[in-house]
Amino acid sequence: MSIQNQLFTLLSGGATLAGARIYPLTAPDGVVRPYITYQRIFSNSENVLSGSTNLFNTRMQIDMYALIYFDAISLAAQVDSLMSSWIVQNVSLLSRDFYEDAVKLFRVSVDYSIWH
Repeated sequence: MSIQNQLFTLLSGGATLAGARIYPLTAPDGVVRPYITYQRIFSNSENVLSGSTNLFNTRMQIDMYALIYFDAISLAAQVDSLMSSWIVQNVSLLSRDFYEDAVKLFRVSVDYSIWH
């Protein structure tokens, strides 16, 4: 199972304000808010002189969207709690807040480094 599928399974379990509204790359038009999108930023295999270690590092960006700023922040905290309890090793790298004027939504974007 791909790391994207594993992440989707983790996030879509209904343990956040977004419920099962988790989408790769972009959300469909008219989706109920709040919701989450995710995308792979990069992925590379770890290699040593004797060859591949079969270990990958993938950087994933997870974006939380909400009508209210504090809902986006709460959703990001819920996602961070899920990520920290995930059996797959990961670490939060960067978190940013945005206002997406085109869709009139607040967004919290968090990047994670995932080892799998």
